[in-house]
Amino acid sequence: MTIGLDAVRSALLEACPGLVVADVRPLEAGYTSRQWVAETDEGPLLAKTPVRNPDPEHMRRLIAATRHAADGGVPVVRFRALLPFSSFVGGPLLVQEFRAGTPADGAWDAMPAEARLAFAAELGTVVGRIHACTGPRFGDVLGRSSYPDVRTFLRARVDEQLAKAPGVLPPDLLERTGAALHRAISAVPVDAAPSLVHGDLWRPNLLLRDGRIECVLDFEHGRWADRFLDFGKLDEHIFAAYPEGRPAFLAAYHAVLPLPDDWPARVRLGHAVHNLSTAVYFARWNPEFVPEYVAGLASFSVAEH
Repeated sequence: MTIGLDAVRSALLEACPGLVVADVRPLEAGYTSRQWVAETDEGPLLAKTPVRNPDPEHMRRLIAATRHAADGGVPVVRFRALLPFSSFVGGPLLVQEFRAGTPADGAWDAMPAEARLAFAAELGTVVGRIHACTGPRFGDVLGRSSYPDVRTFLRARVDEQLAKAPGVLPPDLLERTGAALHRAISAVPVDAAPSLVHGDLWRPNLLLRDGRIECVLDFEHGRWADRFLDFGKLDEHIFAAYPEGRPAFLAAYHAVLPLPDDWPARVRLGHAVHNLSTAVYFARWNPEFVPEYVAGLASFSVAEH
């Protein structure tokens, strides 16, 4: 569906009656939504509508998780309105403040070594603050799903993805991966607290201004979970190519939220859950990426045997 600027303007006025819109321009950012910046009498606003998941609950989850992060001192955006459905854009419309800045992936290549190290340390502080936000239960931040403890939550999460994995993983690897994941889950302390996890921590979701983290974006996958699930995407997309920054990240993280003695095993489990869910996801959208995640699961299954 092609969405014109006049349609976006109309949707904005539908979501925010009385708003004065001077200008609307498209913003080329993100992979799962269309976005526009509107100059208004309230300042610049960002309007976005989803591309892949049109359920307005997805955006309600984004808003709720972002607000929990704000309570923990994490720099995030504020929201102006949510329209569950607008005929002008053919789906939900979320309106939020627009923060000026540069996504960290756009700034990365030009950053000198000391700036990258400072970024890694600041990221450790920010992620520690996210994870220090603890919830009343494991599961959805909106309370749509609830699990009594971390092991029950992780087993449900893994079994949901394993049920989608036939045809993505070879049958023998599927069986070995399931057994290895469940063994690893059995070792997680049952009294682990439910932390807020972002679910999509990589450089495009970190907005920089003057070299500092101005804002953490897109909490749409946020949930109350085992905090080490966030390390899967962090390590793949940031520290795999920048291992020298990981010690600074971990030191800053530990200063905010101490790492338990078993954290390396919990991180390995987080990597494996990430590989499984990403393989299943990309099998639908980008099948050319699937083999690298399958290889990661094969290594995990051997190591955990």
